Amino acid sequence: MDEILKAVLERVRPTEAERRRLQRIAAKLIRRVDDACAKLGVSARAMLVGSAARGTWLRTERDIDIFILFPKELPREELEKKGLAVAREVAGRKRKEQFAEHPYVTTKLDGFEVDLVPCYDIPEPSRIKSAVDRTPHHNRYISKRLTPKLRDEVLLLKQFLSGIGVYGAELKIQGFSGYLCELLTLNYRSFKNVVAAASAWSPGTVIDLERSYPDINEARALFAGQPLIVIDPVDANRNAGAAVSMQNFATFVRACQDFLREPSMRFFFPKPVRLLSSREVRAIMKRRGTALFCIAFKSPDVVPDVLYPQLRKTERTLSTNLARAGFEVLRSDVWSNDNSILLLELTVARLPNVRIHAGPPITVGVGGFVEKHLHSKRKFTGPFVDDAGKLVFEIEREQTDARQVIEQALTKRAAFGRHVAEALAVKYEIYEGGQIAEFCRDKKIRKFISEYLTRCLPWYR
Repeated sequence: MDEILKAVLERVRPTEAERRRLQRIAAKLIRRVDDACAKLGVSARAMLVGSAARGTWLRTERDIDIFILFPKELPREELEKKGLAVAREVAGRKRKEQFAEHPYVTTKLDGFEVDLVPCYDIPEPSRIKSAVDRTPHHNRYISKRLTPKLRDEVLLLKQFLSGIGVYGAELKIQGFSGYLCELLTLNYRSFKNVVAAASAWSPGTVIDLERSYPDINEARALFAGQPLIVIDPVDANRNAGAAVSMQNFATFVRACQDFLREPSMRFFFPKPVRLLSSREVRAIMKRRGTALFCIAFKSPDVVPDVLYPQLRKTERTLSTNLARAGFEVLRSDVWSNDNSILLLELTVARLPNVRIHAGPPITVGVGGFVEKHLHSKRKFTGPFVDDAGKLVFEIEREQTDARQVIEQALTKRAAFGRHVAEALAVKYEIYEGGQIAEFCRDKKIRKFISEYLTRCLPWYR
């Protein structure tokens, strides 16, 4: 295992030249923020945060986060106004304004993705005014405790998580953040110790570096239903592992178990998803024998952390509507870049006209059940008693075509994500069956469809 980890580090640890380059660019950005503040007469200061500040960035990562710290007394409206003014001055024309909890600006500089984020300079993290105010405290906490050896251990953990597909706390991924990787490394002191411990994790695992909760059951009660509970050492009321979904928690635990059993580079650098040809897409779909529907539309202009929860909400609503109509949804997924896709796979596209409508068991009165259906035009047979002892009718199904169910839901757009509903109201296309193979001419969409149709844990590819 040691030889494998050594080889991984050689591939993912930034070189000294790469570190110096990042430091130069970060210093340039900080000077620009200071100059912009002086020019605009704004009382604020710049701070480099995140993995770039703490020396825990992977060679493949190209992110620089600059926070613009304002006095805590400044009204929120003024922070947003002045923060955007400074960020715009720094970024120039090549900028994009984003809106999360409050506005911030993204830009590119010398090959790096740069976030310019206004926040409050709050001395006590327990008194923060917005979520981003914690980040400078995270920076200080981690920087004081990480040694060069531990930084390497963080890099190994990050690459392992990236290789198995669960690295990133953004809502598109619902995985492990860089900060969470650092906390896990601080707690267990090495990558190998993290893997050994995680291989025995179960949902509801609690990690509390500062012993903020003498009784871990108190933490479990506070963060009920969350598979991984890592108490944020700078704010005991926050779970630093809250973004991790049950699916990704279980994937990580299983990967740790498999890695301990048979260490391999494939956990860190798995084979990429093979892009299927249109012919292969059609052949796989024919072999599956299911009904596949792709709903495609232009993505609304919101950040991914806003868009993906809305896509998943819409996906759940469509699946629920189909299930209520009697269709079995085998699997579903969502994807987005300039366009968004809602993918639904059903066992069948059409259902028979007849369905069973069960009434109460013999221990419960029938009420108006019989009268309601006895002379209904939709009745085929009944009432009679089935094998389970329930009174039943066989009646005509209201909806037999899955596409019609989907189209009706897309027309009503009830219980959809707001921005997704607005985008669907403008235009959408439904691709069904063999049409999806032609839809895959776009290489990015083809990658999504290919991954869906060949889904497999990355280290087993």
